[in-house]
Order: sequence, then C-alpha cells, then structure tokens
Amino acid sequence: MSVITDIFVWLLIDTVFGFWFYSTGWFLLKVFTFGRYNMELKDFANFKDSKSKGVITTMVLGVIFYVFIISRH
Repeated sequence: MSVITDIFVWLLIDTVFGFWFYSTGWFLLKVFTFGRYNMELKDFANFKDSKSKGVITTMVLGVIFYVFIISRH
C-alpha cells in the first residue's frame, strides 16, 4: 500500500509543480514580450492532457526563473 501511495503523491507533486512552473513561464513570456507572445494559458485539465514542445519550453523558463531567484539569495 505504501508504494501506491508514494506513486500517487509523486504524480500529484509533479502535476502541481509542473503547472506552477508552466504558469510562471507563460506569465514571464507575456511580460517580457509585451503581450506579443501568442500562446494562450491552458487550464489545469488541458495542461495535464497536452505537454507539447511549447509547454515544455515554457515550463523550463519557469524553472529557470525560480532557480535564479533561489540562487540570488
């Protein structure tokens, strides 16, 4: 039972943090391109269904942003 619980918890953490990083990356792209970035923010259900190349790139930007913030302190 513990293995199933661990897998469920890690999948939940992966999904939540992935969406958080994606949202941050999307927001940064909108701010730094002055709204010219044309990818729409996906809701949570669509985010889980489609992890296209654009979504992965946006997530990486969000992760880099948080790594930069943490490394500056």
